[in-house]
Amino acid sequence: MRGLAFPVLCISLCLLGCEQKKDEVFSAEKIRSIHQRLDSLSNDSVFNALQDISEKLLEDPLLPDSLRAENNYLLGQYYQRLSIIDSAAIFYHNATDFVKDTITTDREGVYFSSAWNAYKNLGLHAECLSLSNRFKSLLDIEEHRGLSWAYYWEHLALIGLGDYQKAGRAIDQYVSNTRKADTSNLLSALISQAEFYYYYLNKKKEAYGILEELITAPSEVSKRYRFAIFTNYGVYKYYEGDYRSALSYYLKAQNAANSYTFEDQFDQVNTLATGYSNIAEVYMDLGDYRNARKYLDSSRLLGIENLDRNMQKSLLSYEVRYAVEAPKNSENITSIIDEINDHQDKLYSQKTEKELLSLTKANEKEKQILKDKLEVELANSNLKNSLLIGGIIGSFLLSLGLVFFFQRKLRYERKSLQWQQRLLRSQMNPHFTSNTLYAIQAHIKKEPEQAESYLLKFSRLLRLFLENSIDNFVPMEQEIESLKKYMDLQLFTKKDSFSYSFSYENMKEDEFVFIPPMLLQPFVENCIHHGFNGLRQKGVISIHLKMLKKFIECTIEDNGNGYLSEEDNKEQSISTQLISNYLKRATGTGVETVNKSELDASSYGVIVRFKIPFRVTESA
Repeated sequence: MRGLAFPVLCISLCLLGCEQKKDEVFSAEKIRSIHQRLDSLSNDSVFNALQDISEKLLEDPLLPDSLRAENNYLLGQYYQRLSIIDSAAIFYHNATDFVKDTITTDREGVYFSSAWNAYKNLGLHAECLSLSNRFKSLLDIEEHRGLSWAYYWEHLALIGLGDYQKAGRAIDQYVSNTRKADTSNLLSALISQAEFYYYYLNKKKEAYGILEELITAPSEVSKRYRFAIFTNYGVYKYYEGDYRSALSYYLKAQNAANSYTFEDQFDQVNTLATGYSNIAEVYMDLGDYRNARKYLDSSRLLGIENLDRNMQKSLLSYEVRYAVEAPKNSENITSIIDEINDHQDKLYSQKTEKELLSLTKANEKEKQILKDKLEVELANSNLKNSLLIGGIIGSFLLSLGLVFFFQRKLRYERKSLQWQQRLLRSQMNPHFTSNTLYAIQAHIKKEPEQAESYLLKFSRLLRLFLENSIDNFVPMEQEIESLKKYMDLQLFTKKDSFSYSFSYENMKEDEFVFIPPMLLQPFVENCIHHGFNGLRQKGVISIHLKMLKKFIECTIEDNGNGYLSEEDNKEQSISTQLISNYLKRATGTGVETVNKSELDASSYGVIVRFKIPFRVTESA
């Protein structure tokens, strides 16, 4: 019987390929079943499954909207795991669009929460505000707990937009609503209210009053919240230069933490480390380095590897400060620097060991498979004739199965490329849309004629983007026109803080060629929002297009701040990584980004260069 294993396997592969080639019928029950089993699949399989479901949902309008919402939410999670937050935000937002009339389940609240957090991580405060307002409008009037979250989101979004007066009203409503129906979160709400009063409204007396009210009501305050209350009180005193009072409250906070039973060990370690580090910092400010050393050692005893990244950085920075400032301690500077290097090497080593372990397991598995295969061949050596016939038949069936397999793989690759193009068409920053409308609204009363003019330009720009989103390739002249209108509107909101120019080589602006839409806009947006942020001189954007044999070479240059660090580079690349991946598939090369200071120490800004595929006809 074992001699038939190979032919049977080939036949199974063939039948599987034939079956997968057929159009499957996706019922609501089957889609729900697939959604529930996604955790057991690899990332690529998850994407393919969700993509298939998306297409089936488009084809069958009778399937419920709840499935469409869940599928978009799961796609958002897929991109969030890949740290492509802007794409995750798009799908999370799409999920909320299928919530109609009233929010009826906790899952629908999760869609809004995920979208809001994604926009917050991207710094899109206007979108956060819009989402929180819509969430509030969909809540049942008796849903006080949901209203508490809506007000909390609203106040954070308004802080991001710099509208502190409205943010103050939102935080007050958050606290008021929490008192009515969400008392389990009341302490957290009051602490947030005190922080806002102190940092943003300069209502220090009111902030202290809130904390003092909580301190004097121990029966209503858990020990864990007492840690947060005393810590905040200490921080406020520290910022005011009252180090003695700050130390007193930090010590009270630490006593509260020491007497509290934590459910999560990670939470406990980081809470204690925060308290010890705060105390050590104050002691160094007071010149008491002996006690500072004592509390730094207490933090280190918790194990630096057990702390989160931010806490690790804080602790090491305090160690450096101690090594520099402590009397007769300058010889320890070298040792602490070596310790920091050892810590970084350890993190790298852990990552490498993990990768090597995975590779070793894969090799062991491959060896075992090879061993099993040899055993099968040896066990069936006396059946050469049968195996030869089976091998011929099996080879034929295997070839047939591989044909179907590679056809399916090619189809998925084509779908993936088309999917990325669809995402590229949605790259017009929603933040820009909201902020432009916000700026136009602000000018309507002051300069109505100018506001009307820019509102007209904005509507034309939206029309161009909508037109460009229909086709895979659009006329280059039309794409450049939409980019110019985009920058003109940015100049309106940025008060003429920069200028731009286009230049061409081996081609003209009205060259009759077709290119994929929305490739240049995200890079121009990076120049404006990142390169020119805090720039004292007037910004300049130069866009140069050069016609090559198969592609158009695009060079975007600015005189901004440049990428100050690898972390800055990484943060800015999140929004353009999708474009780079697409261009690698379409042209063979991705996006090249160079700091001008690397070429000339006296130069500032960034040069971005990439190749654009083009066609001489509209069909792609």
